[in-house]
Amino acid sequence: MGGRRAFLSTGLGLSTGLGVMVGLGLLAGCGFRPMLKAGEEPAVREQLAAIEIAGLAGRIGQLVRNALLDELNPTALEVPSRYKLVVQLNRRASALGIQLNNTITRYNLTLTARFQLLDETDADILYSSTVRRIASYNVRRAPYSTLVAELDAERRAAQEIGTDIRTLLAVHFARTTNVT
Repeated sequence: MGGRRAFLSTGLGLSTGLGVMVGLGLLAGCGFRPMLKAGEEPAVREQLAAIEIAGLAGRIGQLVRNALLDELNPTALEVPSRYKLVVQLNRRASALGIQLNNTITRYNLTLTARFQLLDETDADILYSSTVRRIASYNVRRAPYSTLVAELDAERRAAQEIGTDIRTLLAVHFARTTNVT
C-alpha cells in the first residue's frame, strides 16, 4: 500500500492518464484508423471478394489458395471478379538442428510467395509484393511422424501466407479508396 501512495503522491498517475487522454483525443481528431481493421470496411471487403486467384498448383499451392479463399471472401459474397491475383510460391527446407554425428533433428521450412494484383480488364499491375513465412518441424526416428510434422509446417506456413497477403491487399485497397 505504501508503494501506491508514493506513486500517487508524485503525481505520475494523474499526469500520465491526462497525457494518454490528450493523445487519444488528438488521434481521433486527425482521422486515425488502425491498419489491421482496414479489411473490415464494407468497400474494402467488397474489393477483396472481387479477387480471382490464379497461379497456384501442387499441394502447397492448394493450401495457400484455400487460405486465400477463406481470407479474401469469408462470407462467400457473390461479387463479379474485377481483379486477378497471381501468386508464385517457392518452398525451401533447411537443416536447423544438427547433432554431433551429423544427424539432422530440426528443419526450417521457408515458404515465399511473390504476388501481383492485376486489373482484370487491362491486366495492369495494381499492386505487387513478396511475403515470407518460416515454420519449423522436428525430425523423429519414425519417418511417418516426421512426414506429419512436415505437412503440418506446410499447412501453418500456407495459412500465414494467406493471412499476410490478405492484410497487404486490404491496406492497399483502404489507401486507394481513401485517395479517390
